[in-house]
Amino acid sequence: MGREAFMMKKWLVSLLAAALLVSLFAGTSVSAQTQFNDTNHTEIQRLADDGVVRGIGSNMFGPKQDVTRAEVAVIMGRALDISVPKASAPFSDTRGHWAEAAIAEMAERGYVNGYKDGTYQPNRTLTRQEMAAILTRAFNYQSERSAFFTDVPPTHYYYGNIQQLAQSGIANGYPDGTFGADQTINREEFALMIARTLYPEYRPEVDSVDLDGEMATAKVVNVPSGDTLNVRPDGSTDHSPIGTLKQGENVKVHDISGNWAMISNSGVRGYVNTYYLDITYPQGSGGSLSGRTIMIDAGHGGSDPGAVANGLREKDINLDVSLRLERKLKDAGANVLMTRRSDVFPSLRDRVNMANNAMPDIFISVHANAATPAAKGIETFYDTRYWAGDSKKLADDLQSSMLRELGSTNRGVKTAGFYVIKNTKVPSALVELGFLTNSQEAARMRTSSFRESAADSLYKGIVSYYR
Repeated sequence: MGREAFMMKKWLVSLLAAALLVSLFAGTSVSAQTQFNDTNHTEIQRLADDGVVRGIGSNMFGPKQDVTRAEVAVIMGRALDISVPKASAPFSDTRGHWAEAAIAEMAERGYVNGYKDGTYQPNRTLTRQEMAAILTRAFNYQSERSAFFTDVPPTHYYYGNIQQLAQSGIANGYPDGTFGADQTINREEFALMIARTLYPEYRPEVDSVDLDGEMATAKVVNVPSGDTLNVRPDGSTDHSPIGTLKQGENVKVHDISGNWAMISNSGVRGYVNTYYLDITYPQGSGGSLSGRTIMIDAGHGGSDPGAVANGLREKDINLDVSLRLERKLKDAGANVLMTRRSDVFPSLRDRVNMANNAMPDIFISVHANAATPAAKGIETFYDTRYWAGDSKKLADDLQSSMLRELGSTNRGVKTAGFYVIKNTKVPSALVELGFLTNSQEAARMRTSSFRESAADSLYKGIVSYYR
């Protein structure tokens, strides 16, 4: 063999070796017809079809292999559809590396960084927290939901990056409540994040919460002197507080679920119990009943007429007023549950079971009264067994509204162990609209105008409760 032929053979061997090295790290291309044998994620196949990711061999994606810092630079360039010119990266250990041009371009744009010693360490694996930082530098994500991870407190170095990624639906945590910030990220996890970034239809469905806007403002109240109000990461006391608020502090209210409000100010974002908030809704918002679940119990019914006097049956008045109230609440965007919508008789136990199974935000039982012919006026009852403070506020607001709208005698707000309000595990109240045994009040209750006014007064009382 001549020297020229020998040199040509040596050059070909070197070229093949270099090509093999590049295919090992950069991955092999995949056509739209190719299916990976080691993953069934349609998101990954779509990324491959669009040229964003490549396999590691014939029909293999390598989903559980860790992602290297070099691979990230290359895939980010493809995902951003950035033309990567031949350039030298400003790192001592990337000269001649197969991904040098991509690393140089991503570093120039500020998406990836090197280390203090001047290296990039292209073959080093990446952690989930580092990936969160890179993605949030490169893409503009919009917050759509709240997020909390037990291993990422607000003091965490990557807290902002991880929150932004999670709140946008791009990244999820693990079943144990952690994000796994220090864990390495594999090719499958990274590909799914890229797919959710590029193709919003792959993002998980979540109940949207406007984290940038606000549904109301509030002032912190009812905090004992010298104490502070704990701000929780979710609507429960299961996790340690993530911050505190002082009496009189002002906050924005982003969402309310049950008795918990998602709030924020310049220092903290989280959840507090609505008992500690004096909430102010925008004018004309109706107290923002939208999304609230309210259960209305029309007392008696069916075989149980309730009080009967002056040609009236209590069960009929209760149902008529309750149905009118239902319409008003629905028009305001509330979810309304009824213990009955016709002339039937659910037992007291049935009514309580309905409430405790559905767990509405509040429960209101509608009744009319009976006693001596001279007795008159309206009164409202609550029980202290569950949600005593909230139940009292509900009763106070209903009573005040009925007095304003109906102009009746005030018999007051009282505690009583009536079965339906004693055993429901949500804030609850029982209202008495007037006395059937009083001829004058019976005459009023006979009219459609009174029943409409009664429903309107209860509606306004509910709105007041949520203010």
